[in-house]
This record gives sequence, structure tokens and C-alpha cells, in this order.
Amino acid sequence: MFLIFLSAQNYLKIYVLHWNDAHGHLSYNEAFWLDPQFPPTLSNARALAYLVKYYREKAKKEGALVLVFDAADYFQGDPLGEMTKGKLYMEIMNYIGLTAGAVGNHDFDLGRDILDSLAKWAKFPLICANLVDTLGNRPSFVKPYIIIDTMGVRIAVFGLITHWLKGMVSPKNLGELEAKWEYTFVKDFVPKLMKKEKPDIVIALTHSGFRHDIRNADSVRGIDLIVGGHSHTGLYKPYFSKINSTAIVQAFSHMANLGVVEILYDRKNREIVDIKGKIITLLSERVPSDPYVDSILSIYESKVDSIYGEVIAESEGDFNRGGFIESSMGNLITDAMRWFVENRTGERSKYPVIAIYNAGGIRHAFSYGKITRKDIYKAIPFPNTLMYGKVKGRDLLKILGVGFNGHHAIFLVSGLKLIYDNSELYNDSITVIIRDSITFEEINRKTYTLPLAKVKIVDVNGAAFHPDSTYIVASNDYLINGGGEYVVFQTLSDIKDTGRRISDVVEEYLRYKGKVRPKIEGRIKKGVLR
Repeated sequence: MFLIFLSAQNYLKIYVLHWNDAHGHLSYNEAFWLDPQFPPTLSNARALAYLVKYYREKAKKEGALVLVFDAADYFQGDPLGEMTKGKLYMEIMNYIGLTAGAVGNHDFDLGRDILDSLAKWAKFPLICANLVDTLGNRPSFVKPYIIIDTMGVRIAVFGLITHWLKGMVSPKNLGELEAKWEYTFVKDFVPKLMKKEKPDIVIALTHSGFRHDIRNADSVRGIDLIVGGHSHTGLYKPYFSKINSTAIVQAFSHMANLGVVEILYDRKNREIVDIKGKIITLLSERVPSDPYVDSILSIYESKVDSIYGEVIAESEGDFNRGGFIESSMGNLITDAMRWFVENRTGERSKYPVIAIYNAGGIRHAFSYGKITRKDIYKAIPFPNTLMYGKVKGRDLLKILGVGFNGHHAIFLVSGLKLIYDNSELYNDSITVIIRDSITFEEINRKTYTLPLAKVKIVDVNGAAFHPDSTYIVASNDYLINGGGEYVVFQTLSDIKDTGRRISDVVEEYLRYKGKVRPKIEGRIKKGVLR
């Protein structure tokens, strides 16, 4: 029996508790994917706090270690998260007691000053190793990695953010920051980290997406576990790299689940013996609520209900959304944008108005019945404003060429019909105007080469399309001020910012309409163009 006791002391169990892409969904939600007709209730943060406490008590009895990670995109995406600009979210995370948090692209949505505030409010470190400024320095709100040295094991935890960050964050919010290309970065960073810190276990806390986590795992030896986010992927058990045996986990999104990883570590031989994992869905009927979190959220929930519970319009059917198809939600939103520019800005009589919106920015679809302000917010949770400007037809084709090149969700449109072919992309150059971010005055011009899909515009508001004609394009500031391939929008001239959030524009349109019906009109078709 004494020998068995000694043998048990050689092994340490490590619980890694994780979630990702909460997007402010602290409150009750519905598990519609389990039962669309009668979805069971999720307790979200209430249950999450309870389970973390449960595992800490369990670990104490077992002599185990608990690590708690949030893989970012913290608060933006739900009224409860945005109401306090993330402070409520961080207050609850501080109560839960995180080991570390990543940095996500949507954590930049309200600007760098808010992200700086998040880091100050957090009583845990935000970590990201590949986020640097133009001089190669890391911003003050993050650490590249942390070291946990306890219970006979030394653990290094480093952070990563998607290298596509520049195309996902408004340049005014990103500023001088950029994300180094992950695959080449980890090849250099991980060996240096291991040589300097000599960790027994290396964990990467990432906001890159599952397929990029796989490539990072395949790119370098030494990472034992990747706790991921960004792609909202659910892995009911860990995925293991076929090259380096790195385990990868991710727990869907919207704080509907808790991921639980169990690592068995041999302290004597300094090696991991086993890694296994699971996902626990935070159903209210199965997981109790933490009393403190319940009391805090109840106060804020009543405030949200008073502001966002108002009925704005009625839907005469169930709307749909999707990243790569024409959708009824996309048609409604772009119709609202075009309607606003035509009827609230006096642009109707000058040039044909076209509206363009990114399908990835639609996060919810209206159901049959009443549409509340909260439903509108859930569909369009981001603080983007409506902007518009003039463009020549030939440059409009290039804008649409980026919108359908397959590198991201498609562009949704109002005011035109088109056919696209992205089976074989072609490169074309564009010369864009570099403008002052406040006055929009021209500062400089720059030429880019971009991969484009072939696009044929069938008609514009029922009339023939001409490459030499002038059109007005209405879109959001995320696209018009965009980085990456979205720089194509800087071919616009005479740009104006209405200052109105897209969600407010849609709300005004819905009040005007009173009732709306989902419709698919063949605005976007995929075909073969020669």
C-alpha cells in the first residue's frame, strides 16, 4: 500500500477549463441546436462560475491543479456585454478567477482605449505573443506568455491571434499594430521559449481558428496543448496533430459550453502520460447557478429588458442567414441601408444607390412574430456606422471581385443583381486614395494587387450597368475603412459617414415598414464566366 501511495505521488492531474468567443453572452440563452421547437435553457455565466468552483473543489480533494482560460472575443455581441463596454464581463471573469485570457479580433471593436481598459480591469493577464507594433514592440495591454511553476510542474502558456487581423479590424482601432504570420512565428518563438524557460508543458492560448491551430500544431514541435477560439468550433474530444501529437481543443461559442481537459503528468519522468477532454453544455436543468453571479446578472438583465425589449416590427416568416449564400437577412439589411441613403441623405436623384454588407457581420436571423430591439442587436451586434461614396462601375466590379473571391464570407447586396465565378481568381491592380481618418481628405495614393473573382453585374436597379457610369455605394465603416483586401473600398470618392449605426438604420427601416417578409430574389448567383 505504501508503494502504491508513492507511485500516485509521481503523477499530477491537471484540469484545463476553457471557453471561447463568449461575445458578451453572460445571460440565459437557448440551446436551439438541441431542439429547435422547444430549446432547453442555458445558464451561461451562472453555470460556468458554478462548474469552475466545482472543479476547483474536486481538484483540491485529488491534489490536482486547475488552469482556467478564456480564448477571447469577450464582450462585444450582446447588449449585456456591451452595456458596460466589457467591465461587467471582466468583473465576472475576475470572480471566476481566470489563469489567463487571449486577445481576439472583436476585442478591438470599440477601440484601443476600451481594450486597454479591459486589461486594466482584468485581474488576470491577457497574453498574445505575435501582436506587435511597426517597431516590433508588443502593446502594453498584453504579455507574450506566462509561466506557472507549481506542484512539481513548470508550465508555459503563450498567446496567439489570427494573422488576418488587419482585414478584420478597422484600421482606426488597430492603429500601428499588426499580427505576425503564425506559422513562421511559432517555428521561431516556441524553440526560444523552451530554451529560455525550460517548461515541462507548453500550452498555446489562441484566437486563430481551428484550421490554423492545426497548421500551427503541425509547424513546430513542443506545443502540448492548443486551447483555441475564433472559429466557434466544437471539439467534443481533443484533436491530435498527426505530425507532432499536439492536442487541440475548442468549445463552440457564446458561453454555452465549458471545455474540460484532463492532463496526466508524470512528475518523476517529466512527461505527459495522457490528455483527454470533453465539453459540458451549460443546461440550466443540469448545472446549478452560482449565487453571486446570479445576483449580479439579475440587476443588469432588468436594465437590458427595459431598453431592448421594445417591439419594433413584425416578421411574417422566418428569415435565414449564411456566409456564402444570398440570405433574407442580408437582403433586409442591405435594403435598409439603401433606403436610408436614398431617403434620408438626398442622394436618390444623383446616381443609382447600391448597398453592400459583409455576410459574416450578420449574427442572428429574425423569426416569425415580433421583432424587438434586442433581436436587431443580436443580428447586428457590431458598432459599425453607415457610410457611402461614389465609385465608377469598373471599380465597383473590383470591389465585388474581392467580395466573392472565397477568402471570407460573401458580400450581400441591394440595388443590383450579379453573377460571380471564383473557380479561378485573377490578379488585378487598384489605385486607392489614402485619406485622413477624420476629414477624409486625400493624403496620398497607393497601388495594390488583389486576387479577384470574376463578376458580371446583370442590372442596377433594373437598368443596364456601365463600367464608366458613376454609382453610390452604401456600406459600413468596417468595409469602407477596411484593411487587408477590403482596401479596395478606398477606390470610393466623396465619402460621407452618416454617423448612424447599421443597427439603428435597420431599426428605423423596420419602423417605417411595420411588417417585413423574408425574400430571396436571385440577387446573387454563382455561375461560369469566361
